[in-house]
Amino acid sequence: MAEGSAGVKMPQEGVGELEVPTARQSARTVTSLWRRLFADSHLGLLLLLIIPALLPLAAPGYFFKAHDGRHSVFYLVEFDRAIRDGALWPVWGPDHALGFGYPLWLLYAPLAYYAAEVFHLLGLGFTVAVKATWGLGFILGALGTYRLARRWFEPIPRSSPGSVAGLVAGLAFTYAPYRLVQIYVRGDLSEFMALAWLPWALLALAALWDDPGPRRAAWAALAFGALLMINTVTTLIFGALVAAFVLWMLGHDLWTSRLRKERWHPFALKWVVIALGLGGLLTSIFILPMLLERGNIVESQWIRDTYGYSQHFVYLSQFLDPKWGFGYSQPGPDDGMSFQLGAVVFLAAVIGGIAALQRRGSRLPRQAEAIFFLVISLVGIFAMTSLSAPFWGVLPLINLVQFPWRFLTIVVPALALLAGAAASWLKRQGTGNLDAGPYPYVLAVALVLASFPYTRPQLQPVHPQDESPLAVIQFELDFPDMRGMTRWSERMPVNADSPLIVQYQAGEPLRRAAIESGQGAILEQSCTALSARALVHADTPVHLRFYTYFFPGWRAQVDGQAVEIAPDPPNGLIGLDLPPGEHEVQLRFGPTPIRRGAAAFSLAGLVVVVVLLLPRRRR
Repeated sequence: MAEGSAGVKMPQEGVGELEVPTARQSARTVTSLWRRLFADSHLGLLLLLIIPALLPLAAPGYFFKAHDGRHSVFYLVEFDRAIRDGALWPVWGPDHALGFGYPLWLLYAPLAYYAAEVFHLLGLGFTVAVKATWGLGFILGALGTYRLARRWFEPIPRSSPGSVAGLVAGLAFTYAPYRLVQIYVRGDLSEFMALAWLPWALLALAALWDDPGPRRAAWAALAFGALLMINTVTTLIFGALVAAFVLWMLGHDLWTSRLRKERWHPFALKWVVIALGLGGLLTSIFILPMLLERGNIVESQWIRDTYGYSQHFVYLSQFLDPKWGFGYSQPGPDDGMSFQLGAVVFLAAVIGGIAALQRRGSRLPRQAEAIFFLVISLVGIFAMTSLSAPFWGVLPLINLVQFPWRFLTIVVPALALLAGAAASWLKRQGTGNLDAGPYPYVLAVALVLASFPYTRPQLQPVHPQDESPLAVIQFELDFPDMRGMTRWSERMPVNADSPLIVQYQAGEPLRRAAIESGQGAILEQSCTALSARALVHADTPVHLRFYTYFFPGWRAQVDGQAVEIAPDPPNGLIGLDLPPGEHEVQLRFGPTPIRRGAAAFSLAGLVVVVVLLLPRRRR
C-alpha cells in the first residue's frame, strides 16, 4: 500500500499495470504545459509592445469628438435596448430618426456590438464596454497577424524562442497609421474589429488549403462567416480579397504541378469551396435581409453629396505625408485626417517585396503568398487614387464603399505581412536560420516609435446622457443630414415632425401614440424599444398615429385581433383606424418571412459546422 501511495506501478487484477502519478510528476506536467504555452518570447514581446497603442483606453474619458466616436457608444445603447426587449438578432434601432426608429441593424453588421454587449452584460458601463472591445480588437489583430506571418514566412522549430517575422508583422499591423486613424480619429468600432479579424480568416483558409479536411473547413467557415458579419462596407472589400486569395493559391498550385509534371488534385479546392459556401450560409441571417429588404430604406442618402466617392480620392503625396489631424476627409489634398501608409511600415514592406521577388539565394519559405500581398498592396493603392475613377463608375456595389481610402483596410494587412517577410529575410541574411541578428528588432522598435505620437486621442469626460437614448437625438440635432429615411418618407424628418424630441430632452416616458383625426382621448400609453401600447377611448371613428416609422416587421393588434397598419404621410409613420368605443392597441416589431427564412438557413449552416467539428474515428 505504501508503494501504491508513493506513485509506483500497482498491479490490478484483470487490468494490468496502472501508473498513478505522484505530486511531483503532476507538478512537472503542469510546469511543462505552462512553458509550452509561454515559451514564445516573441509573442510575449509583441503583446508588451502593443501596450502604448491601447494605453489611452485606460485613461478617464472617451474620444467622443472622433468622427463616429459618439456612434460607437450610442449604437451599443440601441443594441442593448433591443436585446433586453427580446430581440436575439436586433434589426430595429428604436431611437434613431428623431425617435421614429430606424432598421439600423438591417444594414449595419452587428457582430462587433455582440462583443461589446457581452462586456456590458458582465457589468461594464456602455463606454467602458466599448473601450474593452477596442482593446480586444488591438490584441486580436496583433495575434492574428503574428500567427499568419509565422506560418508563412518563418516556419520554426519548437525549440526556437519565437518568430521575428510574426513580431514585426504584428507591430506593423498594430501601429499602421490608418489602424490608429480607425480608432482615435474615426472611432469606427465595427471597421476596426473587422480589420482585426481579417488575419484570422486568412489564417483559417491558409490552414485549410495546406491541410484540407472537415474540421479545418468548419473553422474556416466560422472565421469567414464572422468576417462578413462584423462590418458591412468591408464585407465588399474583404470578400473580394478572400476570393482573390483562393484564386491565387489555385493558380500557384496548378503552375507548380505543371512544373513538377505532377497530376493536380482539387482536394484542397473542394474543401475551401465548401468552407466559403458554408460561411456564406452562416451569414444568411444578416446578408439575405440586407439584400432583399434594403429597398425599404432610402439608401441613396448615404452615397451622395459628401459621401460620393469622387470627392475622396487620395493623392500620391498623402501616402507618405506624416501630417496628423482629427478632421474629416474632403475634396483636394488638404484633408483633415491622415491617409499615410507610415514611412517605416512602407520601407519594411518594400524590403519584403524585394525579398518576395528574389529568385536565388535566401528566398522566403512561402514566396507565392508574399507576392500575392505585394500585388494586393499595389492594387489597393491604385484603387484609392483618381486613376481608378473609371472602375468606380462601372463596378456594381462599389459605391457602397463610399470612400476610396477605405481600401487601406486591405493595404494595411498586406504591408504588415510584407514587413514580416522583410524581417524573415533580414534574419536569413544575418546570422542564420535560428538566431536573428539585430535588424528585425531595430525594425520592431522603429515601428513603435514612428507611430507613438499618433496614439494620443482627444479625450472628453463621459456624462450620463452620453450613455442614454438622448445621445442619439442630440447627435441628429447636431447633424440633421444623418437622419435616416424609409421609402415611405416623403422628406427628411425635421424637428417639428417629432414631438418626441421634447420628451427625450425632459427625460419623460415616451408617448408615441396620438389621435390625428376624430374625437377621442388616449387614456394611457407606454412603450419599450420594440413595442408600444395605447388604451384609446374613441367617441367617433378616429385615426391613430404612432410616432414610429412604418416598416416591415411592425404588427398591430386591436383588442387582441390583428389589424392592418399603413404609412402616414409625410414621414411614413405608422397609422391605423379605430371605430368608436374603448380599445387596447398593441404594436410590436418582429421578424418578417424573409428574416425567418434567413435565420433558418444560418441555423442549418451552424448544424453542419457542428457536425464537421465532431471527432471522427481514425481508420
